[in-house]
Order: sequence, then structure tokens, then C-alpha cells
Amino acid sequence: MGKNRAGIYYAPHGRGIRMVLNIPERCNDTFRQALQALNESRVPNAIGGAFAIFHYTGMWRNTHDLDIYLEHKHLTDAVSALLSAGFEDKGEVAPGDNTWILHAIKNDTLVDLIWEPPNHLRTVDTPMIAGGDDGEFLGVPVRFLSADELIWSKVFTLNRHRCDWPDIWHVIRARPSNLDWSNLLEHMGEQWPVLTSCIIMFDWTFPQDREAIPNGIRDDLKRLHRERSNAEPEYQLEREELLDPWLYTRTCVE
Repeated sequence: MGKNRAGIYYAPHGRGIRMVLNIPERCNDTFRQALQALNESRVPNAIGGAFAIFHYTGMWRNTHDLDIYLEHKHLTDAVSALLSAGFEDKGEVAPGDNTWILHAIKNDTLVDLIWEPPNHLRTVDTPMIAGGDDGEFLGVPVRFLSADELIWSKVFTLNRHRCDWPDIWHVIRARPSNLDWSNLLEHMGEQWPVLTSCIIMFDWTFPQDREAIPNGIRDDLKRLHRERSNAEPEYQLEREELLDPWLYTRTCVE
């Protein structure tokens, strides 16, 4: 992530896209304080979410929080560092938050510490953090989730309230040579059809960029599909909740 003479931050890796990273100064200062506190505490971590998308693609959408991924074993040290920097534990925003995320708040600005996805399919581990992309954010040395890990963190966000697949598509277009597809497919596990569906929609949306996805990965997904087609069909109601863990607890406003 770079900065021009006017002090406007931009992402250097996008396909000719350089959108302004337009964050209120209050949030800038708070995010910077959080990152500096974590660096000083030597807690291994990586930035995900909208800021990682901006880092890889140059595309920006407004966000009100900073997503920090870390191993659960480092959570106590991370929380201690943020509390010392003046943050407070906001508590649960949604039921079950304390099983996967901690919301730290200061100056009405959120910093989220994440050690699992909300569907609990996987826990953040050392390779997930260590394999990230080193860079700079708001003048602070940071690490971003690798492009493939960023895709994994977003591929299950598909429900009536939100869909992160367009973010994934732009990461694929911006950084095809930096994607570890084998790592991504390994972590998809039995949920590989979700990735297949995302790729199908990518091909439909950006047919000119089909080559960004290796033929070897396409072949692996086709093989998995053939193997599943020969197996006994199985209906699993709980799969719906992998896409929306709050499906039956969220208050619906029509």
C-alpha cells in the first residue's frame, strides 16, 4: 500500500484501479494505535477484510472496522495490548461472537480480533499468519492475509444480508500469479462445491479473465464433482448455516 504526495493512500496491485482510501482521520488514528500496540506486543497477526482487499486490488468500499486475524493462543496478549492503548472490549455484537471474534472499540472505531470464522470450519493457525503479504498500512509495518487465505475467509459469506464473492473475483483478477490454489482447495475440504460455484460465477462475470484460474484447479474440481456424483446423495440442513450462522437468530427487518 503506497501514498502519493497529497497523502492519499492507494493500493499498488490493482488492474489499473486506484481508488482513494477514504477513512475519517479519527479512524486513521485509532487503527494506527491498534496496529502499533500489536506490533509492540509482538503478537503475530495479519490484516483481512476490506483493507486487505484494497491492498491487493486497489478497490475500496467503506468499512467501519479493521479485521485482525491471529491465533487464539495469542488472544490474551493482543487484548492486553489493546486495553493498554485505551481500547475497550465491546462485548458480543451478535450471539456467539465470543467463540470466534473479539470487538475492541475506541473513539467509536472498531478493531476486530478474529481467531476463527463464524461458521467454525477452521481455526487460524501459524501458517495462515506467516504466509501473509508484508506491507505498510497507515505508516505502520503490517502483514496482510495472503490472497488465497483472504479468499477462504470470504468465500462462505453468501446470504440474504451480504455476499463477499465480488471481493473474491477482484482478488483473482488482480493477483492470479500470487494465489496458492492448492492451499485454498485443501482448506475448502468437503465444502469444495462452494468454491466451484464461486468460480462458475467468476467465469460468467469476467469471461475475459478465465485464464486467471489454472486448468489444474478446474480439473481437480471436476474430478471431485464426478466422485460425488457417484456417491449416495446426502442432504445436510446444517450446510445452510455455514453461509449464515445467524440464520435463525438474526432479527429480520423487512
